[in-house]
Amino acid sequence: MKGSKQWFLAAAVVVSVGLSGVIGLTSHAATTQQTFISSLKSPVQTVANQYNLYPSVMLAQAALESGWGTSQLTLQANNYFGIKGSYNGQSVSMPTSEYDANGQLYTTDANFRKYPSAKASMTDNAKLLRNGISSDPTYYSGTWRENAVTYADAANALTGTYATAPTYGATLITLIQQYNLANLDGSNSTTSSSSSSSVADSSSSAPTVTYATAKYYGASGTQTARLSAKHTSYRVYNHIKGTRAKVTKTAWKKLKVGTGQLVYVNMRGVKQSPTTGKKTTWYRITLTNKKSAKKYWVYDSVLTLPKVTYTAGQATIKLNSTKGSYYNHVFNSPYLAKAQGKISQLKAKSYKADNQAVKTQDGNKSTWYRIIVGKTKYWVAADEIAAAPQYDYVVYTPEKTTKKLSQKFTTYHLYNHVKKTHFDQKQVAWPKKAKSGTKVTVNLKGVKPRYQTTWYRLKFSGDKTNYWVDARALD
Repeated sequence: MKGSKQWFLAAAVVVSVGLSGVIGLTSHAATTQQTFISSLKSPVQTVANQYNLYPSVMLAQAALESGWGTSQLTLQANNYFGIKGSYNGQSVSMPTSEYDANGQLYTTDANFRKYPSAKASMTDNAKLLRNGISSDPTYYSGTWRENAVTYADAANALTGTYATAPTYGATLITLIQQYNLANLDGSNSTTSSSSSSSVADSSSSAPTVTYATAKYYGASGTQTARLSAKHTSYRVYNHIKGTRAKVTKTAWKKLKVGTGQLVYVNMRGVKQSPTTGKKTTWYRITLTNKKSAKKYWVYDSVLTLPKVTYTAGQATIKLNSTKGSYYNHVFNSPYLAKAQGKISQLKAKSYKADNQAVKTQDGNKSTWYRIIVGKTKYWVAADEIAAAPQYDYVVYTPEKTTKKLSQKFTTYHLYNHVKKTHFDQKQVAWPKKAKSGTKVTVNLKGVKPRYQTTWYRLKFSGDKTNYWVDARALD
């Protein structure tokens, strides 16, 4: 939690107890955790529902942060979330690990809030999530139930805000699933990243209704689209149509917008029919970029989305700037994109890329590269973060001559470009008619000054295809 929460040494020993709930338990630990859940589920539900938060996420956080209630801070001060400062003038001093200006870890004592009860700790944490930080009251708005479609969305919204650990949200989700904490959320709760199939009425006299499921994908920053010419053929909904009971619809005329109107897109949903298995794509939009703007769900044909053309290839991408973020998809593509981290967090200055994307939006083009970082692939923008592919420099000159394939021509390869000069570099097989002494027409010459190597662009008799080859393949 920025500015008010730190991991402290007093709890370091019991953090492993909290995490053991994810990877396996002794019978004693299991008893501790079930007792913890039983004793706190009532105040958690009361507080979370009062502030329109997910009880499952709040209880999972309390378990993780307090080591299932066994940390010294929790035992001495009823502080389940490691919040610093004082509460109604009450605090306790605890050792804590912090970082200095040079990034060095050191130990110091700090005051942490002391609460009269567990419920007071829960309420204080709920107020923080609702009120945000001084510079941004909506800092934790991703955890609010009106913004988070599922408890998983709310848990993931705590990663990078409440805690910097990249697996923080995933750990909370694992705890929720292992201990069935979603039961605390009520009938509107959904699992992980999808809405569950549900029954409208389980009584014997009422028909059983099976709803479609939907997987949701969040988006970062301001991503936009425009209303298409077909938008009036569809309706606007408060949820994805057919995924739950009482989904309401709105006519476009009430929204007073028209074709070409710019809208803001903040979530993508992939709906799957429970009968046919057919999948359709939906987007959650707002008509302004204000935090308070009303959210609507629309079918993808309602929108004119940016066009993205992908090209497989290979290149070394040099990061010339530490500004900006890297994403799981091209930013503002039809997939939408979620930031995975800051460019400044990447350790190397250059990375291999295996895909290039050219995005066209409102007539403007931008280029993106998918770089490989360890075993994971991310997208970076060439224009926004000055990521540049590193190609060999070539001096081209016209050449009109006839040459023959040398005796060792098969030692070399044919390419669609001079090697290491284009992203869509492809190695091409020699034609069957290619033999030592075969005549070819050369129509362009390329010299790499750095390596003092020469390349020729050639054609075989009767063919229209141009190939590039190392000059040593020719006589």
